[in-house]
Amino acid sequence: MDAPYVELHAHSAFSFLDGASTPMELAAAAAGLGYPAFALTDHDGIWGSMEFAQACKGFEVRAITGAEVTVAMGSAASCAHLTLLVEDAVGYRNLCRLLTEAHSHTRDSPGRSAAQPSVTVEQLGKHAEGLVCLSGCARDGAVAGAWARGDPPGAAALARRLLASFGRERFRVELQRPYWRHDRARNRWLAGLAERLGVPCVASGNVHFHARQRAHLQDAFVAVRLGATLEASEPQRRGNSSSVLASPGRMASRFAEHPGAVAETVRLAERLRFDLTAELGYRFPGAEDPDADLELAEVCRARLGERYAGMHRRGEAEGRLEEELRTIRARGLSGFFLLHRDLLELAREVALEVRGPESARSIMPPGRGRGSSVSSIVCFLTGLSHVDPVEKNLFSGRFLNAEVDEHTVAPDIDLDFPRDIREKLIPRVHDRYGADRSALVAAFPTYRARGVVRDLGKALALPPGEIERVAKVVGFHERGAEIERDAIAAIGAERAAAPGWKALLDLTDEAMGLPRHVSQHPGGMVISTRPLIDVCPVVPAAMEGRQIVQWDKDSCSDAGFLKIDLLGLGMLSAVERCVDEVGRTRGERLDLSRIDYEDRETFDSIQRAETTGVFQIESRAQMQMLPRALPAS
Repeated sequence: MDAPYVELHAHSAFSFLDGASTPMELAAAAAGLGYPAFALTDHDGIWGSMEFAQACKGFEVRAITGAEVTVAMGSAASCAHLTLLVEDAVGYRNLCRLLTEAHSHTRDSPGRSAAQPSVTVEQLGKHAEGLVCLSGCARDGAVAGAWARGDPPGAAALARRLLASFGRERFRVELQRPYWRHDRARNRWLAGLAERLGVPCVASGNVHFHARQRAHLQDAFVAVRLGATLEASEPQRRGNSSSVLASPGRMASRFAEHPGAVAETVRLAERLRFDLTAELGYRFPGAEDPDADLELAEVCRARLGERYAGMHRRGEAEGRLEEELRTIRARGLSGFFLLHRDLLELAREVALEVRGPESARSIMPPGRGRGSSVSSIVCFLTGLSHVDPVEKNLFSGRFLNAEVDEHTVAPDIDLDFPRDIREKLIPRVHDRYGADRSALVAAFPTYRARGVVRDLGKALALPPGEIERVAKVVGFHERGAEIERDAIAAIGAERAAAPGWKALLDLTDEAMGLPRHVSQHPGGMVISTRPLIDVCPVVPAAMEGRQIVQWDKDSCSDAGFLKIDLLGLGMLSAVERCVDEVGRTRGERLDLSRIDYEDRETFDSIQRAETTGVFQIESRAQMQMLPRALPAS
């Protein structure tokens, strides 16, 4: 590498309420500064690592995968940090398993509020292969932190334990220089420790933002995370802008007293060659089943004989089926459809339990496909859709197209369920496929106008009454200038020009769109043939009986994961309650799969925009469009 230094310790906004830059911003800044490689090491997770790896490919920077993990140190010193970097596929698997174990007991409290994830030194030893361990950051690091607390013997003893676990080739003593008191003394002691242990030192910058102007936002995020004001959180904040991403040359100058630690960053980076975008090895159930093509064809042909018996369009249906099956075989998707069919069979079992065999709605299918999947005759014959695409003359190429590259992701099938069935179905999926092979997709709620005003307003110690008055009037997607206008209208121009409000308005645009915390996707689920915890960490969700992978739907798509959407639809729940009520009052059982698609009274209501609560056409904009479009079929 031509660069004299490579950054091996950096945090993005996915170190929630600590890092203040997106993975894309870090990747772009690293490329602009001439970094040939760069490591992202977010707190206790790889939440943004796939996004970062994909961004780095576009900027021709080699992404190094890692994480800063929290280590439980016992009652004397609570928790401390270590930096783990992935060397190869074995190391990546071990990192995923370590992070899964770190989070495994974080939702054990009665209210399932999230606790601090952590691993033990013993767990580190069991999963050390393929990982390079750096001894931790200047303040909270496992080794440097013990020295700072006045316990050099304890720091040395821990370093020896880590050396025993990782070996001389994969343990490094980490040096940082955040321009705090005792920087030089700490680094001299750490360098002496490394010499006694016979291992190299390695320098790192502990980056928390890509540009110097983000330092104030990072300070505010720390205050938000601690539930404190900027003034009260001052001892926990970084105190300067030394955590900005600096050029390789500037970092080499920062560690001029330890040139070997600077050179070691380059040597180590050369070894860390794992490519997150290409080496995961994910497969979904049925993807490698040699009999999947035959099984799917047999299921569909048998069902076609029942569905189209005696119909004059049977020949057209047979031709359409064979064309779709050819496309499915060419793209290796037979297992994909069989997996969805298996999930629907499981949903039928759950629906029978939830509804009861005597319920009027027991004849209704438990899940319904929508969108482009209803144009597929394979979906119709396997029960994924109740719409006959031959009868309705639907174009199958919208869902399955032979011209689409066979290496693209699988087609999207949204399966809608009444909420009571979906709530029982998701834990049952975990039971069917294994808790280590199935999980929901993560979601990352991002900062929007109201959240920025409320969170940063409290951190800046603004009056609570003013914060709420402004938060209630700002629009969801508003940004700095618009929020300032609303603040003036809500609390007056004089108060809006006060230093605290001026500081908040200066930070709003920088905070907008950054992830605030972890949540779960409404129903996206990943299922894997190999343990999912080998390809992405799995953590407990806030809701009991559920767990999530550490990636959102976009990162899951980039990873090639098959995302199955099991969505809870409130309108379906309302419809099923109506069916039950009709059964109770009239003794009739309605089969909604056989309703008249040309019902005149229904379309008259739609044309009058009487669609409050009707899925897909209930928003104000859609209701304004309906009297003009006049849908009639």
